[in-house]
Amino acid sequence: MAFDAEPYSDEYFEGLHRVTAFAARERKWRERNRDIVRLADPAADKVVLDLGSARGDVCFLLAPRVRKAVGIDASEKALEIAEVERAKRSVENVRFVKGDVADLDPIPDGSIDVAGAFDLLEHIDDATMRQMLGALRRVLRPGGVFVAYTPNRDHYVERLKAHGLILKQFPEHIAVRRPRQIARILEEEGWRLLEMTYSPAPFPVVRWIERLLWRAPGIGRLFRYRILVRAAPKAERIAG
Repeated sequence: MAFDAEPYSDEYFEGLHRVTAFAARERKWRERNRDIVRLADPAADKVVLDLGSARGDVCFLLAPRVRKAVGIDASEKALEIAEVERAKRSVENVRFVKGDVADLDPIPDGSIDVAGAFDLLEHIDDATMRQMLGALRRVLRPGGVFVAYTPNRDHYVERLKAHGLILKQFPEHIAVRRPRQIARILEEEGWRLLEMTYSPAPFPVVRWIERLLWRAPGIGRLFRYRILVRAAPKAERIAG
């Protein structure tokens, strides 16, 4: 089982994605949602899988835009919160299942159009990520894609956190990766990188500075706040 329950208390899930005056401004979640919708490219005939769905926020975001949204999580508490919210919203095309992203056992073969790891990759180690990519081959339909939204280890804030300078890393973030590390794992596991783009920090002024600098030679990588990925299985690996 890839899921380690220890860092994920009930309080962790209860407070997840809560808007506060300081640490989690409304703009942050609004822009995150914008990036998720763009990556998922929802349509009325699509089935979307949210990997590590936690409270179900992404499923509820995408539900009005897709045929079905499925969330998978290994935490009983997360699933309980998500189910309560689903009932409160009376959403009929959202389903939550208990399972490990490393094997996706509850998800039927060839049933998913888009599988999304939204703020998930930083929570799983390389071995789990590789297992998950293998399991995704089974559950994706022909033409299906894997998309991800994750912090960028190259960004100056993540560099400070990594060295414990001024800021501390979240204990749940065990594998904040650089873009090249993500690209390498995808390549080694037989995936074709369709797109790798970036999103700036959502904070006023800072966002404009980052947008100005993130293409600058040498230092640009320091100002790319979030990594946005779209990938598809290579045909030869599917056939094999």
